[in-house]
Amino acid sequence: MSKWYKVDNAGKVFHAVTEASNSSVYRVSVLMKDMIDEEILQEALDHVIKRFPTLAVKVRKGIFWDFMESNEEKLSVQQETTYPCHPIHPKENNGYLFKVLYFNKRIAVEIFHSLTDGTGAVEFLKTLIYQYLTLQGEDIAVDGDALLFSDQVPSKYETEDSFEKYYQKSTRNYLQDKVQRAFQIKGTPFDPSGVNVIHGVIRASALNHVAKQKGMSVTEFITAVLIHAIYSETMKYGVYNENITIALPANLRRKFPSITLRNFFSVVNVRVDVSGEITLEDIIKTVSEQLRSKTDRQHLQDGINRHVQLQKSLKTRIVPLSIKYHAMRYGFRHYGELAKTLTLTNLGSINLPDSMKSYIERMEVVLYPTKNSPINCGISSVNDQMTITFTRSIVESEIIKSFFNQLSRLTGLNVEVYSNNWGETK
Repeated sequence: MSKWYKVDNAGKVFHAVTEASNSSVYRVSVLMKDMIDEEILQEALDHVIKRFPTLAVKVRKGIFWDFMESNEEKLSVQQETTYPCHPIHPKENNGYLFKVLYFNKRIAVEIFHSLTDGTGAVEFLKTLIYQYLTLQGEDIAVDGDALLFSDQVPSKYETEDSFEKYYQKSTRNYLQDKVQRAFQIKGTPFDPSGVNVIHGVIRASALNHVAKQKGMSVTEFITAVLIHAIYSETMKYGVYNENITIALPANLRRKFPSITLRNFFSVVNVRVDVSGEITLEDIIKTVSEQLRSKTDRQHLQDGINRHVQLQKSLKTRIVPLSIKYHAMRYGFRHYGELAKTLTLTNLGSINLPDSMKSYIERMEVVLYPTKNSPINCGISSVNDQMTITFTRSIVESEIIKSFFNQLSRLTGLNVEVYSNNWGETK
């Protein structure tokens, strides 16, 4: 008998807002030291997929909400042939909402965001790589709880909706909170449409040292430099009364104990008002103050309450799905998207057994762009290699170039830059 799961609180939004210009598909990938063996990768996937029941699903349409049902069909690994974060069409993928891709030395997992967040995706990818290396005959010594195993029985806590668990009833009406519109990056869409990816690799420990010398975390420092790059390339020579807002997904597991492999994150908006000339030092001060205050437990609790409150409403629960989705799309376009300039997600340093690290070069996180946020950024670190990845759906790349130039100049560190070259003229 097949199992079924409710779509988690965050996942419902992604079901509603996905469209041609917003795939809601993100990627986590690793560059291995050796070329990928397709047959062994497929065998590893066959083992591992059983360990992640909330990924091995297909979507079913309900009257009031979509739901997920276990999928017993085979998921085949695919050689990568197109740009990252391409929309996933379940009918062409045996009903699955994620893919395992390979190309040369890269293993990539692309996931429709309704299934899980970056933390869940990384756990799946780590388990897949461990199984892949083991099947190749490599002896991988495991220390501590660095990864999951395909022969383990999933814990019920891995499949819980932690939004529901930590939701607190409140008399505050979060839906009446005002949202301030942010500066929007404009550009020329690629024709044909697609996603250009630019990676910058920098030594993680050295960058962390520089940030600490400035009294900041790495995320605070990168956010400040990115805001200054946006300002210097698009706003400095005009008269504006706007704000640059970076949306930073926060892993709620760090403040609310949970081992769920489903979505459990909140978005923190860091805003810098730009009404005249502003310096990097001004931006650094503002970013540090906001990011620290907005990632405390109470502020994140408010975020959980806000997300769940609408879906707890009796009126919302009895409204047909098509009307719910229309309302969610309206809210996403007019409040969520217009309240940010771009999204920056930092998955941090990925915890791997030491014996696995020698087979891996680096890791990449690729975040899909959207119509109103045509440039986004993903960051991850492994083997002291931090990869800062920009995705863009527009021709203009001045902001990205300015960011990497400023990062190198401010830190004195070398940044190795490479790209998939999508949409660039020869």
